[in-house]
Amino acid sequence: MKLFARQYIKYWLIALVAVAVAVFATYRSYTKKKNQKLEQQKRATDAESDRTYKVKREDLPIGLIQGGTVNASHKHKLALQANFKTKLLWVVDENSWVKKGDVLLRFETDELKQKIEDYEIDLDNLKKELDIAIEDGKILESTNAADIQSAEDKLQQAEDAMRKYRRFERTRTINTHENNIANAESALKTAESAYTELRDSELGSDDENKSADEKRREELESKQETIDSKSIALENVEGDYRAWRRYDHPTKIKRLRNDLEQAHLNLRKVRISVNSKVIQKRRSIEYYRRRIRMTQTQLDRHREYMDMMVIKAPVEGVVIYSDPDRRWGRLDVKVGMDVGKGQILVTIPEMSNLIVDFDLPEEYRSKVNVGDVAVISPDSLVGTKFTGKIMSIATLPVNMVSWDSASPKVYKAKIQFDKQSPLLVNGMSVQLNIVTKVIKNTLFVPVEAVFEDNDRFYVYKHTLTGVEEQDVKIGESNDNFVQITEGIDEGDIVYLYRPYQKKQENK
Repeated sequence: MKLFARQYIKYWLIALVAVAVAVFATYRSYTKKKNQKLEQQKRATDAESDRTYKVKREDLPIGLIQGGTVNASHKHKLALQANFKTKLLWVVDENSWVKKGDVLLRFETDELKQKIEDYEIDLDNLKKELDIAIEDGKILESTNAADIQSAEDKLQQAEDAMRKYRRFERTRTINTHENNIANAESALKTAESAYTELRDSELGSDDENKSADEKRREELESKQETIDSKSIALENVEGDYRAWRRYDHPTKIKRLRNDLEQAHLNLRKVRISVNSKVIQKRRSIEYYRRRIRMTQTQLDRHREYMDMMVIKAPVEGVVIYSDPDRRWGRLDVKVGMDVGKGQILVTIPEMSNLIVDFDLPEEYRSKVNVGDVAVISPDSLVGTKFTGKIMSIATLPVNMVSWDSASPKVYKAKIQFDKQSPLLVNGMSVQLNIVTKVIKNTLFVPVEAVFEDNDRFYVYKHTLTGVEEQDVKIGESNDNFVQITEGIDEGDIVYLYRPYQKKQENK
């Protein structure tokens, strides 16, 4: 009996514990669900509270919000200045901090050294060629002088021959012919006189006359033969004179004139040839001198290029590869790349004077002026703000996308920081709140609280009886708040959403 009682009590205790455990589990589950429901209600209440706004009366800054980029007012953009294609041999790591005078880039110089040696050899050869040309010029001057003197001598000989013939030989020849003619005429007259005298002489006795007559006839025949001979002689000398005047004299004059003209032509030809040779030789000498100057210039220039094969930092700063201001097609700087003149390889911005570059949309140009205040909020420094003023706005607008004429127009603008900070670095993205006007002591609400229906503006105002629509009149606005001139008062609570729509969504 006692054993049975003990077993009964044991079973009863086990059942009691099981019931207690079940009750505790049920209570815990109920409590957890209740707490979750309360938490959800609290979150909903907090969310609804977060989506309301209590109307305030404060100063309202009017302006616009734009994105911008911190930029150095001056960047040292370093490129190979030598007009010589080479390869990049070494470059400092990007984002390295360098001091003024530190080596940033080194370029391959083997080909440049070979080019310098070639120019030195060419220059030496050209100088030798110039010396030879100058010596040839001196020899040419002597040869030319001899050629001109020879041509002048021949001309002088031709002139002397013409003058001698005209003044002496022609006169002497004429006199000789005239004398010969006179002598022949005189001899003919003497022969004719002797013939006449013999013919007219008296004859002797018959016997004597016979013999004398025979002799006389013989003498007359002899005299006649003499006359005939003298006549022929006269004709011959007259013929010689006429032949000389008709043939020998003109031929002689023509030959002497031709010789004189040929001498003149030869002298002119020699002078032209001499001048041509002199000009050619001078041009040759000038050519070598010009080549020497050009080669010397190239040699000096390539020697200067040697100093350009190492680029050092002009200022202290951070190294940026390529040109950070180039939006597209930035150069991929790496060792071994081909490099030409003017390719920007490294940029060092001066961090001591940073500004903000931003694009001012065309529709806001009339609202923003130089000197307007700007609040600058870096994207990477949450909660940090800087102030500045607009320092410049471009005169003419440009397309936001330079190659797309249909893209929006913007004015390139710059903002000057009121105070420089070491927290600011080149290339940092910032948000700009540009203040163009401040409305003193006015009511305003977030732009989300104002709704529009055609020309009617209204808000959802919280009241003791619930939510009601309230018509309002609005004034000026910025990107976050809008001025309320009529319809609500300070302290009123307005919703930042449509509460009726929220309730319908909950249902």
